[in-house]
Amino acid sequence: MVELDVQVTRDRRLVIFHDDRLERTTDGAGRVSQASYGALARLDAGKWFGERFAGERILLASDAARLIPARLGINLELKRTRRRQLLVRGLMRLIRRRNLRQRLLLSSFDPRLLEPFAGKQIALALICRTFPEASLRRAVALGCTAWHPHHTVATPRRIARAHAAGLRVHVWTVDDPGKARRVLRDGADGLFTNDPSTITKAVG
Repeated sequence: MVELDVQVTRDRRLVIFHDDRLERTTDGAGRVSQASYGALARLDAGKWFGERFAGERILLASDAARLIPARLGINLELKRTRRRQLLVRGLMRLIRRRNLRQRLLLSSFDPRLLEPFAGKQIALALICRTFPEASLRRAVALGCTAWHPHHTVATPRRIARAHAAGLRVHVWTVDDPGKARRVLRDGADGLFTNDPSTITKAVG
């Protein structure tokens, strides 16, 4: 799968962007949520990573969905926001227009962002970094398909408990080959990585 972070702009467009603010990964400044998409689309979102990526632009979520090959699933992480209703409505439209229901996994740290999608035949996952026991109980209560714990809280016992509750477990973020082998040996169904080629060879 391809994992992407989605946020809502000032003019209610859904964009793919990780940080709350623009400074770290673009030549812009300020909060993503306070900018129009027209302003965001003019920013360079690639040069910070390397010169050969200079000129890369911030994508609309709809364009990202179109560019990802159909053979790949899409994990959209819904970033925390005070404009939850706008984000949820925009995603509902995107799912219908792009016919994404069968290849989509919606994930978030915020269970309130997942609640509107419960019971709509859309796969859901609750992300966890702290308070794993409470997070796991909430994931079960939400009817999630998966639970996404940070590698520091993904113990064999918790993975087993998640499986017993019918949840798949995808651990984040694992870029070390040895740690990847351990996580999978402990029972995880998958993992998030920034280096898929290296990790695939290591666990392969």
